[in-house]
Amino acid sequence: MVLNFVIRMVVPMRREFGRSLDVQQFMRDQSYAQTVLEQALASRDERLREYAHQVQLHLFGPRAATSPARDTVPGALMDLPAAPAPAAPAAAAASAASSAPAKPAAPAAPEVDPTEAELRAKMLRRYTSGLR
Repeated sequence: MVLNFVIRMVVPMRREFGRSLDVQQFMRDQSYAQTVLEQALASRDERLREYAHQVQLHLFGPRAATSPARDTVPGALMDLPAAPAPAAPAAAAASAASSAPAKPAAPAAPEVDPTEAELRAKMLRRYTSGLR
């Protein structure tokens, strides 16, 4: 899929910038690819900009594609909402309990089902904590 978009970029890059796009080097050399993509994203040709955006999205992976630099690209296809912050009251309650005088242990409260936001945060942490 990426190779298809890169091949489609060859002719518009030559027409507009006079640049001969080497597809093999593009696929091997990340710095060359980034330079070409930056130039293509600055193009006047809407199709070339869209091809460059698709290549950027798929070539470097979703993490690079959702970096703050990509968010400034006009016409971004996907803007993901930020993951909700973890609940701080639990940490505050734990620190307050450790500083308070020892009290007799109260019966444990029944465990409450996690909310949709907590489940989403837990799921997103798996993908932001590192590569598999």
